[in-house]
Amino acid sequence: MPNNIKAFTMKNHRFSFSASKAQSLALAVALFASFAAEAQCCNQGRASRAGVFEMSTGATQLAWGESTLAPLHADLSWFSRSRGPLRTGIRMGIAHLGNSTVNKALQPPNDGAIAEDTRYRILLPGISGVVRLDPLRGGFRPFIEGEAGVDASYVDKRSFDSAGERQQHNVTTFDPVLQYGWSAGARIRFGRSAFLVLRYGNKQGGSLNIPLEEGPETLFESADGERHTATVGLSFGL
Repeated sequence: MPNNIKAFTMKNHRFSFSASKAQSLALAVALFASFAAEAQCCNQGRASRAGVFEMSTGATQLAWGESTLAPLHADLSWFSRSRGPLRTGIRMGIAHLGNSTVNKALQPPNDGAIAEDTRYRILLPGISGVVRLDPLRGGFRPFIEGEAGVDASYVDKRSFDSAGERQQHNVTTFDPVLQYGWSAGARIRFGRSAFLVLRYGNKQGGSLNIPLEEGPETLFESADGERHTATVGLSFGL
C-alpha cells in the first residue's frame, strides 16, 4: 500500500527593520529631542503662554490603486508653552484599518478537535513633531502647522481558544515610513480654557504597505504616499 504522507513546512514571516526605517525613526527622535530641549532651555524665567493639550477624531483618506479608504482616525497632541506665536509640540495618531478573524479546528494527538480563533487588528499608528503658528488671542484662533515624523502599518495577531481565553499574541507587521506635511485649522473658545478645534491636514512621504483583511499576514496593497486627514475635537489650554 503506497504511503501518501506529505511533509509540510510552516514559515514564520517576521517583519524586517531596514536601515532606511531606522534612519526615519532616528530623525523623528532627534526632532522630538530638539523640541524638548527648546522648551526647557529657552522658556525658563520668561513670561509665556500656557501649554495646550488636544484630543480629536475624524477620518484619514488613503488612496490605493483605483480606490480610496477613509478609516476612523484619532489624535492626541501636546504643545509646549510659548512666548510668541510659534508653538512646538508632539502629535500621536492612529487609524483603524480593519479586523480579520480566521477560525480553525485543531486535532491534538489522541484527543478531540479543539476550536481556535485567530484575530488580527490592522492599524495605522504615527507620531510627529509639530510646529504651529498660532498668532491670535481672541475667541477665534486660526492656526497653520508643519510636521514631520513616522507613520507605520501595523498588524497584531491574537489566538483564542474555544473558551475565549487568549493563548498567544504577537506582531506580524510593523512597517514604518517617514512622513511630512502641513495642516490648517482653528480653535473656537467655548469656556475659560476650553476650545473646539477643527483641523485639516495633508501628509506626504513613503508609500505604505497596507495589509488586506482577507490575508493580513501575506496580502498587502501599496497605498499612495499622500494622505488627507480631517478631525474635530477638544483643545485645552493648560
